[in-house]
Amino acid sequence: MCKPEKMRVVLVEPGKYAREAEIDNTLQAEQEVVGGLIDAICPWPEDRACLILNDEGKIIPLEPNRALPEYEDVVFGTFFLCGDGGGDFCSLTDEQVKRYIERFRQPEIIFDTPAGIVAMRCEPDQYDRFIQATRGDGGKEPPKRRDDPSR
Repeated sequence: MCKPEKMRVVLVEPGKYAREAEIDNTLQAEQEVVGGLIDAICPWPEDRACLILNDEGKIIPLEPNRALPEYEDVVFGTFFLCGDGGGDFCSLTDEQVKRYIERFRQPEIIFDTPAGIVAMRCEPDQYDRFIQATRGDGGKEPPKRRDDPSR
């Protein structure tokens, strides 16, 4: 059987709504999407779908993206979902696209608590404000000049 040139996937980027996308069905294209070496996990084997992520997302570190309660873990950085063609990746079905867009639709603000990982769904603008506020500078714009009183 011939490997299709393009794949229909669900693309999930930190701070953005999940969306349907089409990518080349090559290792190079997959690595470009996730920003590095890929790893494939199959949290839902009965659905014949794979979640493709950056293998070094936690080490680099990339931004936390979405919680995966199935693994009691978090995916860091951009990832995509595709079909499992039994040895090769393939396009998702219409039903799978709908299911995974709904599952990963909204961005999540993720907290690590003593009780475990907590993921709070939010809108993209809320996510941006949270990320800015949690950076070491409190989300403030850097001063334009050295003698700026806000320094």
